[in-house]
Amino acid sequence: MAQTKITFNNATNCSLQIGDTAYASNILIGGITSEPVSIGVILDVKPGYIIVDKDKGVIDTMFPLGLNGMFLSFAKRIEVNNSSLKGYYADITFENSSTNYIELFSVGSEINASSK
Repeated sequence: MAQTKITFNNATNCSLQIGDTAYASNILIGGITSEPVSIGVILDVKPGYIIVDKDKGVIDTMFPLGLNGMFLSFAKRIEVNNSSLKGYYADITFENSSTNYIELFSVGSEINASSK
């Protein structure tokens, strides 16, 4: 597995973690960016740099002038960072131990098909 170190002038984003996918985009006139191109899965994260799993030749081919001045972003894997509960069944009991009249205003839930 080939690795490339990408350095930054500033600290890396605190949400960035190993296993995320790094992307690079050209910054066009007016601050609009071009379509992001995957530059690899992140293998290591430090305050001033990241290491991705693509070799420098691939990055140089896609970005001949290098990554300086590029807009770098990242995406997380959904199976690792999923925050919802999974399953088919929920059994909920609401209890009120107050002797005064109490009214339940609202109950909400998030439902997603998790077994498909």
